[in-house]
Amino acid sequence: MENFDELALTWDNEPKRIQRAKIVADEIMKAIPGLSEMSGLEYGCGTGLLSFFLQPRLKHITVGDNSQGMLKVLTQKVENAKIKNMSPVMLDLSEGAGIHGQYDIIYTLMTLHHIVDTDKVIDAFSRMLKTSGYLCIADLDKEDGSFHGEGFIGHNGFDQEELTEKLEKYGFDQIKWKICFENIRKSEDGTERKYPLFMMIGKRI
Repeated sequence: MENFDELALTWDNEPKRIQRAKIVADEIMKAIPGLSEMSGLEYGCGTGLLSFFLQPRLKHITVGDNSQGMLKVLTQKVENAKIKNMSPVMLDLSEGAGIHGQYDIIYTLMTLHHIVDTDKVIDAFSRMLKTSGYLCIADLDKEDGSFHGEGFIGHNGFDQEELTEKLEKYGFDQIKWKICFENIRKSEDGTERKYPLFMMIGKRI
C-alpha cells in the first residue's frame, strides 16, 4: 500500500507525472468552455501538478487531499509561487466529509481507483457541483491488477461503460470519454507494460 505522506517529498521528481498532468490539463481546457469564470475543485490533488497547469485559466481552485504530507508540499508550492487563487484543504469524501459550497467543475487525476466506495464519492461530487457543472475523471483503464500489484485495496482501473452508467445514476449526462495517455511501467524482468489512462467528462443535470 502506498504511503502518500512519505512519497510527497519526491512526488514531483518524476517527469512522467508532470507530463501526464499537463496532457490531462490540456484535455480539460480543450473540452470545457469558459474556464476563466469557473470555480473548481481538484479531489485527490497530491502536490497539485494538475491544478498548477489549470490555475492560470480558472477563477479559483480548491485543492483537496487526505494526505497531510502532500498538502504540506502543495501549500509550500502555492506560497513560493505567490498564487492567490488556490486554496489547499484536507478533504476525504469517502469519510463523508464535504465542503460547503458549489463548484462549476470538479476534476480528479489517478484518484478514483484508490477509492473503495466510488458511489459515495461520485454522489458527493454530484451534490457539490452546480447545475450544468462539469465532472472530469482521468483514471486507469481496466487492467489485470498488475499496475499496483498484490495488497492494493481499490479498483484495477475502470470499464468506461460501467463508469458511465454510474455517473448517469448520480445525475450526469452528456458523458464522453477518450484514451488520453499511457502509463508505462517496467516489470521485474525489465519488460515494459502500458496502462492506458482515460479522460471522462460529464455534465451535472
